[in-house]
Amino acid sequence: MQLADKFLKDDALSPKVDYNHELDFLGTETSFGFGAEVTALEATKKFPQIYKFHIGDTGPKTPEPIIEVAIQALKDKQTKYGHFMGYKQVHANIARYWTKTRGVEINTENILLEPGGKPAIELAIQALVSKGEKIIVQNPSYPIYGSLANFYTQGKCLSWTARQNPTDKTLDFNLDDLKMIVEKNNNVKLLFLNTPQNPTGMMMSQEKLEQVAALAMKHKFMVVFDDIYDQITFGENKHFSLLSVPEMLDYTINLNGCSKNYAMTGWRIGFIIAPEWLIHIFGQLAVNKWSCVSRVNQIVAGTIFGDVDLDGFHYNSVAEQIKPILKSDFAEYEKKGRFLSAALKLLSPFILPNEPEGAFYLFPNFENILKLKYLNETLNIKTDKEFSHWLLYENGVATLPGSDFGSGGTGYMRFSYAEDRNNHLIPGVKHLLKTMIDLIEQSGEIPPIKQTDVEEKVKLLEEKYFV
Repeated sequence: MQLADKFLKDDALSPKVDYNHELDFLGTETSFGFGAEVTALEATKKFPQIYKFHIGDTGPKTPEPIIEVAIQALKDKQTKYGHFMGYKQVHANIARYWTKTRGVEINTENILLEPGGKPAIELAIQALVSKGEKIIVQNPSYPIYGSLANFYTQGKCLSWTARQNPTDKTLDFNLDDLKMIVEKNNNVKLLFLNTPQNPTGMMMSQEKLEQVAALAMKHKFMVVFDDIYDQITFGENKHFSLLSVPEMLDYTINLNGCSKNYAMTGWRIGFIIAPEWLIHIFGQLAVNKWSCVSRVNQIVAGTIFGDVDLDGFHYNSVAEQIKPILKSDFAEYEKKGRFLSAALKLLSPFILPNEPEGAFYLFPNFENILKLKYLNETLNIKTDKEFSHWLLYENGVATLPGSDFGSGGTGYMRFSYAEDRNNHLIPGVKHLLKTMIDLIEQSGEIPPIKQTDVEEKVKLLEEKYFV
């Protein structure tokens, strides 16, 4: 709350109205602020182009059949208030799909529509967590979990910090660590879990998720299970849902929606699947917070999973029409992720990327870059945040520091590969590699490849993954 503090100290301003200082525990999602910086820098024309690896948005646009449903709904004047919980037929379509894909009976009473996915995070905390009760958040993880958890517990959020593999620096969430946290804190009420994960792009195995489920049922805590990227998985990695574990519907608040899978981030349409009694409480909170999700968005969300009839108008399902579009989009994500990982490996051990498993992020380790003499002594850069700032303002490369996602991400950088391959990914990788090679050479060390090798090496990777 630095801006508020500045305002309060400015004697020229009045009246002096203080703010709730418990807000000091509230964090933020830095990608939005960083994105504004990128836009402002673009406007200065300092660089011919800024290569964008920071955006947690989808590369593809919303499939046309979905847009056509929205246009028709607007032509039908579907602009009045919508049902505050979400229309029953929309619930039924989602329930049918989730029952089929998760192998557990989901009813309309288990579903609430919400504007985007974020509201589920706060709803869960407000509905379940009383004073003195604890919340566990993965570290690193999507920053809003920790932001809201720390706000409501006054900075007492518990961190399930990933372990670092000493060889390749990949991160892993160890179940023994989670058990220890739960056993040492007998008042744990919520665990936030995300797979495929932002920021790492890694997935949690079925075996590990079943162990998490067993722990939740034994110690009677709920799991906010965020699988908003559930369809964006690569190779042999298949998404497994906590809802698929017998009896876990009673302990799960499933956060999902249309944003990532269907390239609808700006539409702000999400839904929650949870026990009926909890959905009832969420509905009461929803009325107080946002009244309802718009009719148009409810209709669109419904047609993704089946036909929708509302107020005498019929809207056909777009499920079959969008299948080939989504298949193509997800295949492109996989190619780009594998290309980016292979390209960054060209500078191993200075950069150690993980393998892409899902979503559209990589979380490469940059610790050896951050230790470079030239970077430390000449440029006076010692942290991933300072490095991210330097990359943007001095080199035109936008990527987020790992520490923005928690202390467990310190020394890493989050790369999104959602942006266009030819305009951002390929030329951006070339520019980044050349920049890193220069840092290595300026530090008096020998890079794995030379500046003159970059074009050829990257071209070979292009042919391998995209041709």
